[in-house]
Amino acid sequence: MLTAIIPIDLKRRPKDIIQKAISIAEATRENNFKIIFGHGNRFTKYDHVFIEALSEYNHVIVNSYDCSYKYINTSLLRNFAFKLVDTEFIILLDVDIYPDVVLFEKYKNKIQKGVKPFYILPCLYLTKHGTHILIKKKISVELLKKRYFDFSRKEFLHLASPSSITILKSESYKKIHGFDESFQGHGYEDFDFLIRLYNHHFLSKLKSDFLIDKPCHSPLFTTGFRKYLGEYCLDILLQKDLALHLYHDKKHSDSYYSAREENYRIFRDKYKNAISDECHYDTTLLLSFIQRCIDRGDDIRDYSIYFDNKPGHVDRYDTMYRKVKYILGI
Repeated sequence: MLTAIIPIDLKRRPKDIIQKAISIAEATRENNFKIIFGHGNRFTKYDHVFIEALSEYNHVIVNSYDCSYKYINTSLLRNFAFKLVDTEFIILLDVDIYPDVVLFEKYKNKIQKGVKPFYILPCLYLTKHGTHILIKKKISVELLKKRYFDFSRKEFLHLASPSSITILKSESYKKIHGFDESFQGHGYEDFDFLIRLYNHHFLSKLKSDFLIDKPCHSPLFTTGFRKYLGEYCLDILLQKDLALHLYHDKKHSDSYYSAREENYRIFRDKYKNAISDECHYDTTLLLSFIQRCIDRGDDIRDYSIYFDNKPGHVDRYDTMYRKVKYILGI
């Protein structure tokens, strides 16, 4: 059995989050799957509705923590959810992730067979349109992913590799002491967790370019710590096994997102003294990916979309109205 631990804080977009939490519970009702929500309870009407709605599901646990006067802290909520885990395997999810249980079970089974100690699933972010047609069952997961590899723009924003979606043994989570709760708001707590998880299993030396912090759209052009974590995801990219992130509105002025700068400082200070002078032979993952295609006998043209590093979302927006809003900055 696999247990998903999902942080929930209804300080932001409560109606959307409640609906998505219910959808995940419904979608996994008949599967060999458990869900534990680490719930930051602010004792609002939305928190009451959330707790009541999820109490209907036997495979779902809501572990509520008093967050009345606190900032959003997903690290704390994940750790709080983990306290009630009683299965050998867990998956770290967010409420916006489409519950593709078949995909999750596939990689849990690989861990069970000893193929790898954990897996980080690349995550494909959907537009409002892409989310709508998936949720309304106007398209299957398989056909939607095929559109991505066929260079369709209307349904997709970008591909994140690595992402925070991680399948691992509960024992590993415990041994690295879970998430660092000094991170608040959005950003870097997942990278910190993944680096510690990776080093727990592989004892990797941190190269000189490790602290470079430059996100990009192509999973093969990543640099710095994203590159080293992304290299661990290359085999999954070759399998075209992508998790899906459902669309939601985002306000960058929100304090949840403005915490990124402080979180990067915490992240940098944790690792800066462990950086070596050793350099990697490639500043990106291009050569590594091409070599794996050669080794497997794969046609690299089947993965052409992975090389698309066009900046910005202008031509990926799903309506003319959204394009104009982006261009005008409104």
